[in-house]
Amino acid sequence: MQIRLLSLKQVNNLVIQMSESDAIKKTELPNTRQSIAREISDAGIKSGITLLVHSSLSTLGWVSGGAVAVIQALMDVITPDGTMVMPEHSGDLSDPANWHHPPVPEKWWSIIRDSMPAYNPEYTPSRGMGAIPEVFRNMPFVLRSDHPEVSFAAWGKHASFITSNHSLDYSLGEKSPLARIYDLDGQVLLMGVGFENNTSFHLSEVRALGSKGTKQGAPIYLNGERKWVVYTDIVYDSDVFNKMGEDFCNSCLVKKFTIGAGKCILFNQRPAVDFGVQWIERMRKSH
Repeated sequence: MQIRLLSLKQVNNLVIQMSESDAIKKTELPNTRQSIAREISDAGIKSGITLLVHSSLSTLGWVSGGAVAVIQALMDVITPDGTMVMPEHSGDLSDPANWHHPPVPEKWWSIIRDSMPAYNPEYTPSRGMGAIPEVFRNMPFVLRSDHPEVSFAAWGKHASFITSNHSLDYSLGEKSPLARIYDLDGQVLLMGVGFENNTSFHLSEVRALGSKGTKQGAPIYLNGERKWVVYTDIVYDSDVFNKMGEDFCNSCLVKKFTIGAGKCILFNQRPAVDFGVQWIERMRKSH
């Protein structure tokens, strides 16, 4: 029997074809820019709002135009009078001493710190955020914040306000895009994802835990030169976010609906952050 070995390119193409085949099977009719915009609008998302979007393209079913069509649909509904925000985190631009999934040998740490390319908002890719945010950050008139590890991108009326002055220290706290969305009384859309992806609960963590920070590091540009900088931040823990989100849904107003085949949740960010602060404080006291 002759064994045929596939090239890496062929394997990747096969994976893509299988994924697309699965999407077609769970889709009655193609999702389009127009149909997605209609479902977004029917859910109560309106022109002029500030909306933080967490997403998974694969959960929506087959989409004509993929991530671009989803983003255009959101823009059609929100319009430039509103603001759309997405996380563009690049967790690999961080101190290798803190890597656990997977860890790297300690003898590698200094080499990585010395050689890792510095963060650049124009071309540093997001990591693990999915196809929609990765396409969004490259679209016209989208601004991106300057944090090397947990940046956010924004489009629309308040894009500059949200992305400017993103602090290195306590990166998801009071000087972060999350806090600016809170100031604007924005909303959060979980599009095909659960509360484990709800970054707004990280703002709750900072407000509940205060200044209990540890040292972190990342490469950035300072005065045009690459520098490895050390900053202070808390150790964020999203492992409890699903339980926190479940309790939030039981006690506060959320809207559940579908976009394509994807289950979605829409809620106001302020009550979610405030609930998260109380939830974390209560859990700390009970332990």
